[in-house]
Amino acid sequence: MFDSLRTLDVTTLRWALSLPHPDWLNTVTTVASALGQWAAVWLGLGALLTVLGRCSWMAYWQLALSILLVFVTVDVVLKPMVARARPADFDAAVVSTIPTPSSYAFPSGHAATAVAGAYGLSRLLPQARYGLWLLAVLIAGSRVYLGVHYPFDVLCGGLVGLACAIFSTGGTVWYSRDPEIRVSQGPR
Repeated sequence: MFDSLRTLDVTTLRWALSLPHPDWLNTVTTVASALGQWAAVWLGLGALLTVLGRCSWMAYWQLALSILLVFVTVDVVLKPMVARARPADFDAAVVSTIPTPSSYAFPSGHAATAVAGAYGLSRLLPQARYGLWLLAVLIAGSRVYLGVHYPFDVLCGGLVGLACAIFSTGGTVWYSRDPEIRVSQGPR
């Protein structure tokens, strides 16, 4: 079963890299990948919302806790345990568009933090959830497009990020002090 999954993963990556890579899309995905580095975009947006009074410091703490939990789970536990090589290190046919990171590939930390960040911020700003999730998909997908992750790395990273975000929020949303911008607890 693992051989079939690996073959599918390699085939899908090769197919994605064989698609046309216009300069404008290379630029967009490189910028998206850079935004996802160290979860800077999610922590920055959360800090901005907090400073502007759109969410409380406790809400920001939930977001930061999600990102911290992702880091520990992905970079401290899973990557060293699985020790999967990056595509360019394993397959000579794969050429990454950006410098290949020195860390292991599985799971994708960019995908994990993107999903955790989008989940946390979309709970605070439900009116912006489509844009937040689009950014998360762009960051996660850029890792395959740029040739530094297999699709399965990104998929599993996203699932890890979702699990960490759900765990750290505990199903709660911290309210703003301003009653006009409170987030409802109802279904989204």
